[in-house]
Amino acid sequence: MSNVTNTEANCVTLIGMPGAGKSSVGRYLAKALKLRFHDTDDDLERRENATLQTIMDTKGLDYFRALEESLLLDIDFQGEVIATGGSVIYSQPLMTKLKALGPLVFLDVPLLTLQDRVAQDAPRGMAKSQNTSYEELYQQRHPLYCAWADITIDCGDSAKPETIADTIVKLLRR
Repeated sequence: MSNVTNTEANCVTLIGMPGAGKSSVGRYLAKALKLRFHDTDDDLERRENATLQTIMDTKGLDYFRALEESLLLDIDFQGEVIATGGSVIYSQPLMTKLKALGPLVFLDVPLLTLQDRVAQDAPRGMAKSQNTSYEELYQQRHPLYCAWADITIDCGDSAKPETIADTIVKLLRR
């Protein structure tokens, strides 16, 4: 397939906050690595026949996280770049599975940049309680992303998705 890593399934998983660019970077990365692209948010929306925000609004955070974990644990990922929802980080079994498939790449974007992106892309479904601010969510999740990541990419304010994907390819092929 490609020279990604010496893993059986040959997957690369992108993790990071909502607005980090996992889907945008993932499409470029999949093309560069000649892998399929898989956005796990799409799986959730198809399963529930609803947007992420509608799932959160109507069924709540606990339901959303349980759905995400059970659904994604059942998928046989192979030969894919996987763009995850930001909340996968809370599931130990799911993160263990994804890490076993290949490298976990954390797209680390500055908080202010993320806040601007999310504000421009509203409404955006996020797995968080209604009284949790985006900044609080960032503070909760950032250390978890850092702890799980095999590779952390500093995605500064002006980094373009194709440039980030190229950087990831170079690091994977070392």
